[in-house]
Amino acid sequence: MRFYMKNANISRLGGFTLIELLVVVLIIGILAAMAMPQYFKAVERSRMTEAVTLMDSIVKAQRRKFMQTNHYAGEFQGLDVSPKGASGAHYYTKGDPQTGAGGNGFDIELTSRDFAGSYVAASRVFEGQDEHPSLQYQYYLLREYQNDNVDCVAINQAGMELCADFCGLDTPAGHCCNNGSTRFCSSSGR
Repeated sequence: MRFYMKNANISRLGGFTLIELLVVVLIIGILAAMAMPQYFKAVERSRMTEAVTLMDSIVKAQRRKFMQTNHYAGEFQGLDVSPKGASGAHYYTKGDPQTGAGGNGFDIELTSRDFAGSYVAASRVFEGQDEHPSLQYQYYLLREYQNDNVDCVAINQAGMELCADFCGLDTPAGHCCNNGSTRFCSSSGR
């Protein structure tokens, strides 16, 4: 008889009521809703890191070019190292390398002026949008060829929060330098 009582107690503890299941589903939903923005921000930060790495490669190639010819290359073909499919002064990291069709990466642009005013910029783009209104994080990155720091310039509120995170700031910033200041680290950003 004692064995029968244990089974009876187990069967009473093993079931869940509909209310208990709904509470669990509700709690999971609340936790997921709180975690999703952080997940999207982490994904965007990884995209940002990819752009910074590409910009670093371009800056190093431009420095080598300057040492050889005393001027910077205005197009990707003039560099000793350039991304696959890059031509002209623009390169798109996702989709078609010349037009960006079919992708939502970065538009990498070379700007060659003088020694101090030449830079590479990486603007976040989204296919099919003229001004990218549906892009959650709107910002661009800027790095002069003779500077080791990167500027982050925000276009919307989410971009301001991402730039602040990128620069190590506590409050959202419209522009900042990855050295932790809210000033432009390059003369080109002004």
